[in-house]
Amino acid sequence: MTKPGEDVVDRIVAFLGSLRLTVVLLGLSITLVFLGTIAQVNAGIWTVMDQYFRCWIAWIGGWFPFPGGRLLGAALLVNLLISHAMRIKVVARGPRLALGVATLALGLALTWFVISHVFDLDSTTRTINPSQRVTIQLIQGGGAAAVLFVACWLLFQRKAGIVLLHAGVVILMLSELFTSVLAEEGTMTIFEGQKVNFVEDSRTSELAIIDASDRAADDVLIVPESKLKEGGLIRLDGLPFDLEVPSGKFFKNAFLAPLRAGEPNPATQGTGLQVKVESRPEAAGVDSSGRVDLPAAYVTFTDRSSNSSLGTWLTSVHLSRERGAQTIRAGGKEYQVSLRFKRTYKPYSIYLYSFKFERYAGTSTPKDYSSNVRVEDPERGIVQDVRIWMNNPLRYRGDTLYQSSFDAETEKGTVLQVVDNAGWMAPYVACMIVAVGLIGQFQLHLLEFLRKRRTS
Repeated sequence: MTKPGEDVVDRIVAFLGSLRLTVVLLGLSITLVFLGTIAQVNAGIWTVMDQYFRCWIAWIGGWFPFPGGRLLGAALLVNLLISHAMRIKVVARGPRLALGVATLALGLALTWFVISHVFDLDSTTRTINPSQRVTIQLIQGGGAAAVLFVACWLLFQRKAGIVLLHAGVVILMLSELFTSVLAEEGTMTIFEGQKVNFVEDSRTSELAIIDASDRAADDVLIVPESKLKEGGLIRLDGLPFDLEVPSGKFFKNAFLAPLRAGEPNPATQGTGLQVKVESRPEAAGVDSSGRVDLPAAYVTFTDRSSNSSLGTWLTSVHLSRERGAQTIRAGGKEYQVSLRFKRTYKPYSIYLYSFKFERYAGTSTPKDYSSNVRVEDPERGIVQDVRIWMNNPLRYRGDTLYQSSFDAETEKGTVLQVVDNAGWMAPYVACMIVAVGLIGQFQLHLLEFLRKRRTS
């Protein structure tokens, strides 16, 4: 006889693993994709990703709560795991069970080794053909999937393919979660004869305040974009002044236009005396033009000792790139202030020897572009010449450097896309697991059909 509490738990578990819940969650997911697509009319793709898909609750229109991508993904994962636990049982017994568990452990270890790049080498150690590299990766993922299928066949027999297929789906879902949380992506722009050791993320910005009074090293303080958006008073230790961004004076994407005589102007110092800000919609982030947002902000600086204003300055990514940093004097020192794309510094640097750009004859269509670079890593004592070209990236210290674009004005500068994503192999492995699961399940049913036909 079941207790009342046990009956309630059984009902909850049955609901969480029910097909009806699966259908509802899939419907909500489709609705979320539709709403996110509509939202891109007024916002860029990365803003939509953060507000709709890489969150637990999506606020539609800024006020209506709706399950976010992470909440729906977690619910689908729980639904899948519980439904499998309810409907698919281990049928192996005795020695077959022991062999199945051992084979499963081997398959999981191989899968982990492939995803964690145990079998990979940095591009500085050897050069490999792109098609050969992809083939090797698929073979690695397929090999791990084959071992997992044998384990599932030993443990679940005729339902082995179904179990393996859904395991691939689970890995695919988890890979997106890890990518959204852990992956870092940016660009490294280098001109011929220049050496760069930082990556810029054009999706977000930061206000850099640099004290260059020490000739040995610059002292850099950073105000992240999130603080600039919030506005209000900002106080950083080590500075003789405070910062304040007036309400509504941070612009995610801005165009700078000449300031006409008599026009109202929030800026009282610096370059902002000649130009004004015109707000623009966020860049879509998916068009072929490659346009990115150019943030701008009006910032008021106040001397802490005298509580006197140092003026309101216009800071802008566009201004910083065109004219460099602006100088503010306080506490007997000079500080360089600039709004720039967020920077991540690397333990290695890339020096560009030359950039080569080829077009198809008689057209302006790119045929190939490549960069001859030198990798310098003082920590590891490595100085290595490497060529990076289309579809043949450089892999070094967990980073993948793709030949992404170039400086269109001079054609003497390269733009490398730098991706730090430890789980980039997970989708490849997941797809191979799903493929092996589908093929294996078909083979099991085919063999069973042929066996029944022979005995009939």
